[in-house]
Amino acid sequence: MQKRVMNNLVSFLLLSLVLLLIPCKAKSIDTIEVFHKNREPSLQTLEKANVVLDKYKDKYEIFYYVITDSINVDLIRKYNLPDTHFPFAIVINGRFSANINNKKIDFVHFPLFMRGIGRHEGNWSLDDLEKVLYDNSILLDKNILSEEEGNDESCPE
Repeated sequence: MQKRVMNNLVSFLLLSLVLLLIPCKAKSIDTIEVFHKNREPSLQTLEKANVVLDKYKDKYEIFYYVITDSINVDLIRKYNLPDTHFPFAIVINGRFSANINNKKIDFVHFPLFMRGIGRHEGNWSLDDLEKVLYDNSILLDKNILSEEEGNDESCPE
């Protein structure tokens, strides 16, 4: 009986040693967090953005948040999104700013295909979004909107 216990103990220790020696590389989970309002034109933007996002659903875990839900206030602040009002934003691995063709792009406010709606026009396109989802190295380390981008007037509900 004692010999069997000793053999089991030795086997356990050898197995533990082998497991410790195997290189362990934890894969980080890539995330996309989409902030939107539940009304037009935010829903129109969401629909078109989802065409791009769906191509990457195997690479990213995608979360959706309604901007006007008070439960999301802390998350909005965490990412340094506008504290007054914004209609739409996409945060990729905690960041929404990228350097694309030597230009700072922010995935906040409406994309370029919504040009002409009047307020909250952003500087990003669906092509820009696809570039960043394909290559996260072009994301900037910090989320900083310019003063004018971060302090838009509130839109009427």
